[in-house]
Amino acid sequence: MQPHASGTAMDDAELRRRRADYHREWTTGTDRFFHPKAESCPWCGGKDIGFRIRLTDTRQCKPGTFDMDECASCGHIFQNPMLTGTGLAYYYRDSYDGLGRDHYGSVAEYSSSAHRRRVRLFDGMPRPGQWLDVGARHGHFCREARKFLPGTKFWALDQSPEIVHGQQRGWVDFAGQTPLTEFAERHAGEFDVVSMIHYLERTASPQSELDAARRLLRDGGAVLIESVNPASRFARLHGRFWYCWMAPQNLHLIPHRNMCRLLTERGFEVVRVQRGPANKPFDNLAALLTALNHHLPAAKSWPWLSRAVRPAERWLRRAVMALASPALGLAFVLDLLLHVPTSRGRGGNTYRIVAVARLRSDSPW
Repeated sequence: MQPHASGTAMDDAELRRRRADYHREWTTGTDRFFHPKAESCPWCGGKDIGFRIRLTDTRQCKPGTFDMDECASCGHIFQNPMLTGTGLAYYYRDSYDGLGRDHYGSVAEYSSSAHRRRVRLFDGMPRPGQWLDVGARHGHFCREARKFLPGTKFWALDQSPEIVHGQQRGWVDFAGQTPLTEFAERHAGEFDVVSMIHYLERTASPQSELDAARRLLRDGGAVLIESVNPASRFARLHGRFWYCWMAPQNLHLIPHRNMCRLLTERGFEVVRVQRGPANKPFDNLAALLTALNHHLPAAKSWPWLSRAVRPAERWLRRAVMALASPALGLAFVLDLLLHVPTSRGRGGNTYRIVAVARLRSDSPW
């Protein structure tokens, strides 16, 4: 969970160049990073919105603060003011590719069991011929899913060029960096399943993205959605250090009831909902690591930092992390113990939904 504990090696010249680029982009002015502040809920249009929490980038520790507001009418939580495409590009840079490629890849290797649980949601259903994974990152989900679905063709979309490397590695059959709304115009009705795993909460308009997914599906096809559960008790318990805020990348935190209602309005029938079983047992461990990462000097002299990290600061970080290891171990054990009752209930930090497009009376779904 520790953000960017490792990364791609840089020589001094490359580090200076990247630092100059980051510095120039930040000092040019950040007004272009944000839309005007919204006066109403982007989900239901309600005017009764209020401040929920102020966050920082505790993952990469890039500069900036981000306010999350909450709608009293529907419970939707959203970034306000919201990042523009330019702002998102700044904060995504070196997160999943570039300097962050190796770190993300190593973390993603531990997600195989979660990928298998996602695929099992389709047990007893017809084997899909064409599956599109949106926001696929490096393609780890497709790599795991194809082990259980031989013969299924996996397509993957992501803004990062890493997904093209995923195709070269044979993890996906077809890869693209085209925005979903544009992709849907050219491939309407071609897919049996569209998966959106922690994707919708990172888009400016989840409604438009879901409309695009519906256009891509054949009648009787299914959409798989996995999203952060903003009703998790840990959101308030851990405050700004709750890992699932994922600031500033998560623009929306959507209550599961809102998502189910939207799916119904868009011509879907919700057939499976996982709440407790979708929980990821890392809340306490991730919160502690996030807090440490926020308060301690950076692990490396990342180019977006205002200055290089001094040797003494690096030693301080290592010493504190070593002293914190018993607490980290205890947090890990606590997460595993709490996962048992959580997975049997309706809480947890994540939910999954499978919904079918225009469910027909003779549909095997």
